[in-house]
Amino acid sequence: MFHHSVMVKSKKQIVLSKTTVSLFLCLILSGGMVSGQVFKGELTFGVMGTQVSGDDLSGFNKAGIYGGAGVRADFNGNAGLGFRMLYFQKGSRMPLKNDGTDSAYYLLRLSYLEVPLMFRYKVSKKIYLEAGPSLGYLLKSYEEDENGPLSMRGRPFYTFDLSAMFSLGFHLTEQLDLMMLYGQSVVPVREHESGAVYRLNAGQYNSELGFCLLLTLGTKKKNESEGVTGENQRR
Repeated sequence: MFHHSVMVKSKKQIVLSKTTVSLFLCLILSGGMVSGQVFKGELTFGVMGTQVSGDDLSGFNKAGIYGGAGVRADFNGNAGLGFRMLYFQKGSRMPLKNDGTDSAYYLLRLSYLEVPLMFRYKVSKKIYLEAGPSLGYLLKSYEEDENGPLSMRGRPFYTFDLSAMFSLGFHLTEQLDLMMLYGQSVVPVREHESGAVYRLNAGQYNSELGFCLLLTLGTKKKNESEGVTGENQRR
C-alpha cells in the first residue's frame, strides 16, 4: 500500500509539473508576439518577507533575496509586458524566544530560479501596476527545527512553483523605480504532513511580500532604429 501511494503521488507531481510548464510556455509565446515596439532592459534587487502556509506559523518572518534581470516591451502608451529571470529565496521561520520560556525553533529555506511574466498598466506618470504568472524552479531546499535538520521527514517539495505576482511601482527617477511586490502560489509546493486535501487547500503554499528597486538600462525601438539607419545611409 505504501509503495502504491508513493507511485500515485509521484505521478501527480509529474502531471502537475508538465501542466505548469506548458501553461507558462504558452503565456511566454503569446507575449513574444509583440513586435515593432520599445524594448527596455531591466535589473532588479530587493528583500522579501516570506512564509509558507500549513506550517502552523503566521507572519512573513523569513527574509529572502529577490534579484535578477529582464526585458520589457512597451506596446502602447499605457501598457507593457515584462519578462524577467530572478533568483528568489523563499521559506518560513520561527526564531527562538529570547526569554528562554520556549525552545521551539523552525527554519525552512527554499531557493528558486523564478521567471515572471508581468503585464504592466500605467496609472499615471509616476505610478503603475503589474500582474502576471511566475514560474519557479526549485534549486535547493533546507529544513530544520530545534533538534537539527529535518531531512528524513519524507515530504519532498515539488520541482515547480506556479505563483500569481502583483506589484505597485513608483518612478523615483527616469531610470529607477521602487516596487512593492506580493506573490502567492496557486498550486501547492508540498503536500500537507497528513496528506489531507480539502477543496482548494491541496497542500502548502508560498507567500511573499516586500520591496525592490528596478533599474531600467535603456531603450531600443525595434525596426524604427533600422529605418533611421537606412535613411541616413541614403542621405
